[in-house]
This record gives sequence, C-alpha cells and structure tokens, in this order.
Amino acid sequence: MNNALFEQLLYEEESNTLDFKEKQYRFARATNEEKSEILKDILGFANAWRRSDAYIIVGVKEIRGGRSVVVGISANEHLDEHSLQQFVNHLTNQPIHFSYEAFGFEGKQVGIIKIGAQNRPVYLRRDYGRLKKEKVFIRRGSSTDPTSPASIDEIAMMRSRLENLPAELRIEFAHVNREEALGTKIDLETEFCEMPEKNSIPDLSDQQNQNPFEIGIPRLSDFMININKDYFRELADYKSNQCWFKPVRLVITNVGHLAAKKILVEVTVPIESGVILLDQDDMPAPPKCIMIFLTLPLSKVMCSPIAVQVTLLSSTMKSSIKLKLTVAIFNPDAEFFQILYILGR
Repeated sequence: MNNALFEQLLYEEESNTLDFKEKQYRFARATNEEKSEILKDILGFANAWRRSDAYIIVGVKEIRGGRSVVVGISANEHLDEHSLQQFVNHLTNQPIHFSYEAFGFEGKQVGIIKIGAQNRPVYLRRDYGRLKKEKVFIRRGSSTDPTSPASIDEIAMMRSRLENLPAELRIEFAHVNREEALGTKIDLETEFCEMPEKNSIPDLSDQQNQNPFEIGIPRLSDFMININKDYFRELADYKSNQCWFKPVRLVITNVGHLAAKKILVEVTVPIESGVILLDQDDMPAPPKCIMIFLTLPLSKVMCSPIAVQVTLLSSTMKSSIKLKLTVAIFNPDAEFFQILYILGR
C-alpha cells in the first residue's frame, strides 16, 4: 500500500473489491463465532466476481458520496499476519492468497487486508462458528451474506473461468551459492586468458615432476595404470574455460495463484553482443590424470578482467544463442533454480 492508492480508496464506496471497518475484528482470545466474521469476509472477497485486488481497510468510517474518514486503531490492535494466515488456510479447501499490513496514514494506524485474485471456489472443509462447511460464500456488492452462498451455476462458472486464467511467473538472476533472488540485472566480471597453442603443450610423461605449467605432480612409474597423455592439454582447456566463463543462476518463481504446467523458458543472447551462453553440462570437466579428478591451480597464463553487464530481456532477438529450460508442473509460491554459464566479450 502507498499513500496515493490509499487516498484513492478513501473516495471509493464499498463494493465487491472494497470494505471499510471502523473497528478491528475480534480475533485473539475471541470465540469461534466472533472469529467467523473475519473468516466470512475473506472468503467472500476470495470468491467475488472481480478483476482486481480487493481490500478490507480497518480503521476507516465510510462516507458515501464523499471522502471516508480515517478514525484509526491503536497500534496494539493490529492482527498478527502469521496467525491469521494459519487460522484461515487451516480451514479452507485450498490456501487463500491474502496479506495483512499495518499502515500509517495522517498520523493514525489502519489495518489493510489485501485479497488477490484467487483459484476459485474456496470454501470451508468443516463447520466453523456460524459458517457451514462446503458453502461458497461470495461478496455481492457491499456485503457477504452467509445465508446466500453461491449457486451451483455460479460455482460451475468459477471453475470454467479458472481453466482459462494464465499462470504468473517471475524470472530473475539468483545468487550462485544460495537460493537468493538478485533481480533482473547483474554486473559480471570474467577473464580473458591467453593460452599457448595446443600443439605446443607436451604430453604428460613420467620423466619428471615438473610440467610446463609448474605444477608439481608425483612420479607415475610405480602405478600399473594408463597415463592420460592429453592431461596438460585438457587441463589448459579446463582452466581457461573456468576463467572465461562465470556461473550465472536463474530463479523462476510462480508468483500467481495457479499451478503452471509444461513451462518452457527460453533464454536468448544476441551473437553480436559477443556473449556466449552455455549450459553447465557443456563446460569441460576436470581432466583425469591417474583415474582421479585433479583440481590443481594453473599458472603462467595472461589474464585481464572484462566487465560484462547482463540484463534479462523479455523480447526475442534474431541471430542469437538460445537456451531452453523446461519444468513439467509448477505450483504457486514454488521456485526453480537453474545454473548456466556466460562468457564476456
């Protein structure tokens, strides 16, 4: 909520997207009958016929035909959102997406319950207080009448419209080592490494402990195994790629209220940008010397930093490199992380 939107709502009348309450709902230490009042209102807005978010604003007296008056509530009257979420969603057939916000306006405190567009119908799995189970309570105009739930035809219409609603996904860059979103823009630094020609890199031999890259390795004559003669060339390729390419992680989050199915995400990078995109499976693996993976440092390479700025774009560009990611099914609030590699100019 912000001041501009709140001011606008004060000039609107109660409807299937807005309700004003002068006093806070009775919730903590309240009876089931008392708590069923807030439950009824949230259910009613969740099932209402609307195309935008709905708001219940506590601490405002409605003035029809004019600007409603902010009377406010005391700071200790605010509801605990976690407790409210648990209370509501423990009773319903599916989670309701809503939030409670303590908001300050004109030096007074108000409570704001925001109910987003929902996967409908939503109803109680068991009786609670004065509300009956499996009844689809619905906000009509300025009130929710528990004695007039949705009809069979309305419920059928809710379900048919649900099939045509799109899922809402968000794609961002993420931290490589932890599950943390970084937004749609990152600064990346890679290194350009000047490597010797491959044919100038000698075979791995058992004649000395030193190699062209000044890496000390054990003598192998006592081992009854095959020596990988291409080890140094593979090591040069592996280490140069580790310098040129840096990992980039993407996170896809289902921020909507519906499960998304058969997702195809296509990451596109224009060739003329000088940036190359690879899947992590295309990166060279550490080379094998004596049937084990070695991760020895490579020295004597000329490296210079290159700064690359990467931005996630929604448009598709021609003459480009594409990487496709697929997810079979993606539930609301779920996250999917994927590592790729990107090369600077």
